[in-house]
Amino acid sequence: FNRGEAVLIAGSNGSGKSSLLRCIAGVYFPDSGSIQFPQDVTKKKIGFISDKMSLFEDMTLKEGIRFHSSVFDISQFNDRLLTQLNIDMNKPIKGLSNGERAIYHLSLLISQKPQLLMVDEIIHAIDPYLREYFLEALIELIDECNTTVIMVNHTISEIALIPERVLILEDGNFILDEKSEDLIRNTRKIITDKPLNSKLNVIYTRQSSVYDEHYVYPFTDQMASLPDVEYQEIQLTEIIKSFIGGYYAKKRR
Repeated sequence: FNRGEAVLIAGSNGSGKSSLLRCIAGVYFPDSGSIQFPQDVTKKKIGFISDKMSLFEDMTLKEGIRFHSSVFDISQFNDRLLTQLNIDMNKPIKGLSNGERAIYHLSLLISQKPQLLMVDEIIHAIDPYLREYFLEALIELIDECNTTVIMVNHTISEIALIPERVLILEDGNFILDEKSEDLIRNTRKIITDKPLNSKLNVIYTRQSSVYDEHYVYPFTDQMASLPDVEYQEIQLTEIIKSFIGGYYAKKRR
């Protein structure tokens, strides 16, 4: 991963997405292989937030901030997100809603000025207002601190504009690693009720009683000249769904 890069890791349930993030974060230890960081990336500059947020429930927000700051050598806590939400700092952490907990956890991590931040399946649990608030804060963090952000999220449509690079994981192996703009440019959908040309690289076919939808990757200029074939451009959310759909189709065969 490159410094300041926003990355989305996608794949079916059980493909290894969350396990990978936990290994990078040091929560899990890999059975084999190694994880390498640049010399200037220390553990105190790595942040990890997930849907299983483990915080000190009986502490107040103020006590949690004081504890986190002492562990990570934070001289000045960034309370901007919490101040804008008008959250009572004397409130116990266990009294926060899911959305408030996510914002609070993100505030703790932002104050570390992380060089690497991993976000695992948290966005779907937040209400629409706080979800946008959370994502805006992520974008600001990338811009201000040149932070590398690696995200795992099933609801792709909500974050589709953030990642500049997409990796698709299948049974513990990456089957795709491409810039978002290149992936969009190199994928097309065909809607037809006729048999397809065998030269097309179809990754997934969705069938109905009227017509079939075929997803083609990689799409080449030569394919555009095939007779009786009309292609449609599609966006990132639908592209990722087609790769995951193709995985389940292969399992059924």
